[in-house]
Amino acid sequence: MDIKKSSGLILHPSSLPGEYGIGDIGSSSYEFVDLLKSSDTKIWQVLPLGITDTVEYSPYSSKSSILGNPYLLSLNDIENDMFDKEILKKLKNLSKLEVEFEKVYSIKQKLFQSVSKKINLDDSTYSEFLNDNELIKKHLIFLTLSEATDTNWIEWDKEYINYSEDTFQKVIEKYKDIFAKNVFLQYEFDRQWKNLKKYANTNNVSVLGDIPIYVNHNSADVWLNKSLFDLNNKNEMSFVSGAVPDDFTKEGQVWNTALYDWEKHNETDYLYWKDKLNANLDKFDYLRIDHFVGFFQFWAIPYGKPALEGHWRNGPWESFFEKISNNVDFRKLLAEDLGVELDSTAETLKKYNIPGMKVLQQRVPSNSEHNEIHPKYWNENVVAYTGTHDSPTIKQWFSETSEEQIQYFEQYKTNLNNKFESDVWNFISMTWESPCKISITNVQDLLELGAEGRFNVPGTQEGNWKWRIENLDNLIKPLEILKNLNYSNGRISI
Repeated sequence: MDIKKSSGLILHPSSLPGEYGIGDIGSSSYEFVDLLKSSDTKIWQVLPLGITDTVEYSPYSSKSSILGNPYLLSLNDIENDMFDKEILKKLKNLSKLEVEFEKVYSIKQKLFQSVSKKINLDDSTYSEFLNDNELIKKHLIFLTLSEATDTNWIEWDKEYINYSEDTFQKVIEKYKDIFAKNVFLQYEFDRQWKNLKKYANTNNVSVLGDIPIYVNHNSADVWLNKSLFDLNNKNEMSFVSGAVPDDFTKEGQVWNTALYDWEKHNETDYLYWKDKLNANLDKFDYLRIDHFVGFFQFWAIPYGKPALEGHWRNGPWESFFEKISNNVDFRKLLAEDLGVELDSTAETLKKYNIPGMKVLQQRVPSNSEHNEIHPKYWNENVVAYTGTHDSPTIKQWFSETSEEQIQYFEQYKTNLNNKFESDVWNFISMTWESPCKISITNVQDLLELGAEGRFNVPGTQEGNWKWRIENLDNLIKPLEILKNLNYSNGRISI
């Protein structure tokens, strides 16, 4: 990564304060950037910004790998007379403490539908947006058909099974209002996000984005590229993605996202991946690729079966990285290489100078037979995390971890230059004092929250992604401490 020694915070926009039931990319996002600047924290890490599903509301399960999530739009940054005032009142009555996803999505959908007839697609603003973004145009057609039919694409009429210019014309004529609404929302998302990122960059804050390796079967990605996915002759998934059973998830995990036909990708010189990565790199300064090890080997699970019945398959790494390296800026990439450790992964990261990750919660030894090293000896070309969006908070980790790990942590912290009465802050300090070029923690950990601040529990479908910070003023004092850590550890400039 082309970045100097620095630090960052993880906070998804949905977790910001706001008056409409969910955090957004409006005024609170700008205020958060100001806070990052004040503490010389140079990186804001967000989760994927795509449209989430309406079951788990996971940012990692989307109908499109390139479209933005309209539910994160700032309503105050759009002409006020566009929206129904009575519907806005309903949003203002929702919880300020957590995201009530079902209610937020339902009410906002009604709000968006109320403006559909006010959008003139012949307006140069929208026509130019579509003409300049061919891939977005195709994804918008999928989104419109998905909404109009309320079914999975494999159940659509034959005339819509494959995309063509004829399909485009049919859809915008038959479902003009839905299409117009979706164009409007994506235009606004593109405009608002670009303005926010520009503001962050102007204030010396870089945005680190995130992209899942896999995509939802019911997505524009699969619909537009059927031959590139592992589907049967009915376009259904025979096998799905997931994670092998391990010490943390004894039963493994079933993600139910579509697997790739990597041989077909190779035949196209990985054009789909070049387009997808570059479309996302246009939105961010840096991009974290989730489940990076899936390019080397991956766990394939028979559809409808438990993860224990899965098997290993080889990934495309030998041709993949070489073929995309001339078209994708590897200096902007970060690899989430957690889980299975492979020599081929380490060699590839070294060859292309892509940093991997180390998570302190996973690196504190739990017994005497271990090969872990103290964080002060970690590699420089690594991003050091206290935990991730999938982890317990630091406080929760201390309350749930083993006595052996507590003892090792006590040994580790004797070498700290910056010690605190709070072990949560000692945990952060230990990560900041590592030689790694970037150190990152979660906002919940700055606030020293316990289990109530956990963002996601992997392998569970309900109760995740809801957490919100009630008031950004709560971060002022913790960020003063973090600023001192940034200065004492040389993490003050990019």
